[in-house]
Amino acid sequence: MKPTKKELGAEEFFQTKIKLENELIRLEELERDSKNCITNMVQLSEQLIRISETNESPYFLQRSKRLNTEIHKFQIKNEYKQKEFDNLFHILEKIKSEDKIEFLDSALKNRITRIANRLTEKKENSSSSLQKLNGKLVFICYVLEGVHFLIPKKSYRILRNIPAFKKQLRLKDKLVPLFPGPGFVLMEEGEKKEKNVLLMKDSSKKDNGFYFDELKEDWAVSKTSLEGLLEKDSTNGQILGKIKRKGKLYHLVKI
Repeated sequence: MKPTKKELGAEEFFQTKIKLENELIRLEELERDSKNCITNMVQLSEQLIRISETNESPYFLQRSKRLNTEIHKFQIKNEYKQKEFDNLFHILEKIKSEDKIEFLDSALKNRITRIANRLTEKKENSSSSLQKLNGKLVFICYVLEGVHFLIPKKSYRILRNIPAFKKQLRLKDKLVPLFPGPGFVLMEEGEKKEKNVLLMKDSSKKDNGFYFDELKEDWAVSKTSLEGLLEKDSTNGQILGKIKRKGKLYHLVKI
């Protein structure tokens, strides 16, 4: 007995329904896979940023950060049109493997700078304990968050990428006080910053750390001139006073 038209229609209906269900299952799997792909892309872009920072390569760091931003936009918008893909491929195309020489150039420049700094420090260590130059006192000048500071010139080393404005830093079994410490800059809850730290010993051979963004040219000034220029300041126990020079205010730090 041949199936009726209604029976054939019912058969076709449920076969079609099964096909649709299979496509839905496939779409669900693809959606889940796409989310995993996006997560992996975010992680890989962040890894590119870390590698660029470790190698101190501003060229690749800038492109990696832009790539990371575009991927986050991609993730937030949750729509995968051709334009979004074109933006990402355009950035990736600019990061050429031939440009990896830039990493080597950065590493070489940084190595030369470190060697030069070590040679400079050795030369400085041969000077007297008062760090005088032709009868003058010598100071390190540095900038932190736009504020200029002076600190007596001593042998030092630099720590990089230190969480900003902590009260102290643990180095092996020692706690090193950090200047200026918490409260120097108000930060939003959860906001994180990293700074460089000058690490040097005080007169009692204890380590002290000083946050900085940028080192400027050293100062050399006679003791008499310094006393005439210095405006005493008692608002902070570690600041001896302020000096105004060429329209800029410098805070003299004691150690």
